[in-house]
Amino acid sequence: MFKNMFKRSWLSTIRKPSRSVILVLILFVMANLMLATIAIKKSVAKTTDYAKDKLSGTVYLQADMSAMQKEMQNRRSNAPSSTSGTAAAPARFTMPEISESLVLGIAESQYVNGYTYSVNASANAASFTVVETEQNQREREMQEQIESQSSGNAMGRPSFQFDGAMSRGDTTIVGINNFAYASGVEDGSLTLLDGAAFSAENEAIISNELAVDNELDLDDTITIEKIAEEESEAVEITLKIVGIYQATSENFNYNTLYTDIDTARQLTEVEGVENVRFYLESASDKEAFLAEMAAKYPEIADNGLKLDIDDQAYQTMVGPIENVGKFATTMMWVVVIAAVAIITLMVVINVKDRRYEMGVLLSLGATRATIVGQIFVELAIVGTLAFMLATMTGNLVASKMGDALLQNQIAGEESTSTEAQGQFGGPGSMGGGMMPRPDQQASNVEQIEEINVSAGASEYAVLFGVGYLILLLAMVVPSVNILRVSPKTILSGKE
Repeated sequence: MFKNMFKRSWLSTIRKPSRSVILVLILFVMANLMLATIAIKKSVAKTTDYAKDKLSGTVYLQADMSAMQKEMQNRRSNAPSSTSGTAAAPARFTMPEISESLVLGIAESQYVNGYTYSVNASANAASFTVVETEQNQREREMQEQIESQSSGNAMGRPSFQFDGAMSRGDTTIVGINNFAYASGVEDGSLTLLDGAAFSAENEAIISNELAVDNELDLDDTITIEKIAEEESEAVEITLKIVGIYQATSENFNYNTLYTDIDTARQLTEVEGVENVRFYLESASDKEAFLAEMAAKYPEIADNGLKLDIDDQAYQTMVGPIENVGKFATTMMWVVVIAAVAIITLMVVINVKDRRYEMGVLLSLGATRATIVGQIFVELAIVGTLAFMLATMTGNLVASKMGDALLQNQIAGEESTSTEAQGQFGGPGSMGGGMMPRPDQQASNVEQIEEINVSAGASEYAVLFGVGYLILLLAMVVPSVNILRVSPKTILSGKE
């Protein structure tokens, strides 16, 4: 019986080549799109896992910005509106402070291989001339903008002002526990040209531009002046030049001096530390490290802080690729649904055209299940051919589709970023009158702009499995029609 069923399926397939070719083409296109989406999703998963492993090795202790945003929204919604027409006083919002003792305590964890933190300050040059840069001009404009907005906006709505925002001088002081961990040193955009890292108090590393403009060299001294509200409180500090660095990143502030923590503390009233990072022994230790710290230091969450990987760095690195994965998932479902609908329609038409044939087969003793099986085998024959052909072209389609989707997502994000910069006043502006601190720099990660999409044995297996499942689903409606076939009615000519 089964031998005859397979024989009839084969003969029916080759007897109507036009129908078979149409089915092969439809299934071929469906299989290529299906294989492409499966391969893209696999590649996206591998890429995001790589990014997580790479970034999870560095854990940041920083303000919980999501919690702060919720708090700001609550205050804004509950703030009374001004009825007198005058601007409301800005609501005070204190940035969470990170204590040095907390950092040193966390650094004792068995999972930590290294750590860094900084104390950032601002001072005025006393014995040298600063290097004029576009960054200097932008900072001066930003300071003027903040001062003009400090009393609220023109519409009388309450603005938000962060406590602890420092006054800006013409020289930026970055006190850091280890110069090797300074922003830019790790990624190679900042290198030590001459000298060595500071090893004692009141030692500094200056930029090559600053050294050239002022004819400074190693072992020379420079004097900076602490910013004070009263002239009588002004303090001058003499620093010995122990190193000269060269920065290659765009818009770098060449008036940045690197010193030790104690030297920077002489120039600021801020007690806390910033830019805190812990380098783990292994990226796989992240969850155990976070669990240990949550149990040992509950004050981290209580004080509005959090320990985690750099979310901004992760989104910068894999944001567009994750969007490609989501789009691929949507496309896969569209392809499946469309394939089921189209094939179902074609099989229904095929069954309707072959009702007399089915009536004859039933009258000769064939069962309805055998006829259903015959129709499915016919689909399986053309489907197998289409799937095999798709394995030859699927990699090319997947690669082209993956690259096109990724570049489209990257272009979209760049456009969104440009619009956001225009809305909030350009680079470095944070909106709302907030002054960014000197250590708030972009994460030193590069966006992944290529995706290696390729299909292997596992993807081919999924393709064939999902493909045959689609053919089975497409047989549901035709099977109902076949089960209702009455050979007596058909052969008597009453239908």
